[in-house]
Amino acid sequence: MPGFYAAILGPTVVSIQCRITLQSDEHIIDKGENVSKKEKTVAVSVKDIERNGQPVEQIFVGKRLIGEVVADKERFKAILLKGEQAFYVRSQEEGLETILQQYHLHQG
Repeated sequence: MPGFYAAILGPTVVSIQCRITLQSDEHIIDKGENVSKKEKTVAVSVKDIERNGQPVEQIFVGKRLIGEVVADKERFKAILLKGEQAFYVRSQEEGLETILQQYHLHQG
């Protein structure tokens, strides 16, 4: 298909681009556009609390609580509240990343 490009790495499409040609009365405009989702700015906040003497990191998107990261012996447990899925990770930062990835993967 002319003007259609896709970079494929394994089973996942990394980037899709297409070339759009718009024609006006005066001249032809050639415009390349990225077809993938547009970036959005999302307000993410983290609140540290203590529950039963144990530190808990709560992750919010806007005002909505989406998950928690809790210490579990030498590791951490990242809990996505929607569906109550739990993921074991090595650090709080990895737990935060996992919660955000899973939230955006399964939302909408």
